[in-house]
Amino acid sequence: MRGKVLWVAVLCMAWAVLAPSQVLPEPQLYDRLINYPTHLVLPPSTLQVLFTHRFTQSISDAGAGNLWGLDSAADIGLGLGLGFGHNLEAQLYRSSFLKQYELSGKWTALRQGSASPVGVALRLGTDYRAATGVTDRWSYFGQVVVARRAAPWVDLFLVPTYVTDTPTLTNAFNVGIGASFHLPGVWDIVTEVTPANRDTQGASVAWSVGFNIRLPGHDFLIYLGNSRATVADLIAGSDIPGGFNGSDVRLGFNLLRRFPE
Repeated sequence: MRGKVLWVAVLCMAWAVLAPSQVLPEPQLYDRLINYPTHLVLPPSTLQVLFTHRFTQSISDAGAGNLWGLDSAADIGLGLGLGFGHNLEAQLYRSSFLKQYELSGKWTALRQGSASPVGVALRLGTDYRAATGVTDRWSYFGQVVVARRAAPWVDLFLVPTYVTDTPTLTNAFNVGIGASFHLPGVWDIVTEVTPANRDTQGASVAWSVGFNIRLPGHDFLIYLGNSRATVADLIAGSDIPGGFNGSDVRLGFNLLRRFPE
């Protein structure tokens, strides 16, 4: 299954890159899909506040009695991002899951247009797990984001990710897949897939889909997905503590606010 998903993503991206070049404007996206980064950065001197919410109980386990997971506990994330000149941004994010901190910087190396059929960005950072009982607290990661606006209504993304340490792995590698489908008006459908890491026993493909509305200074995304991971090391390793199944469905949302805009 994971091999098929990856091959489909690679073929889609190859088609997008090799398709006749079009001079299309950059997408109406900022620096984030659902959990993965885009190739874009915040404008200079722009501050972004990020709030993520992932309910821990799946819809099937919760049932109507627990309002399909809305009555369950949640993993809460808070983040700050700041845009600099020269296509740079920095972010600090903290998730209540494992009380984890993520510090990162991103540089947009290429933007799409007549000179380049793809957009490319480099993101580097570190994760620190502050929860009690954790032995290996630090990990470091690198991500390359390759983006292609295949048509005015769809943007495709590949996100190769390398992480030095995950909860169970050393030197983990994975390739995330993302897409944003632009509907009329201010709505987008955003989706991500992370193949199960072959080095993690019993791992499942992580998937997510969100319905995003773009308003001046705001993005609000309602989320469905099976994994609770929101940081690079837990996403790449497919080994989030407690695990998840491919058939799990959990609710959540992202809220972004930018100043000024």
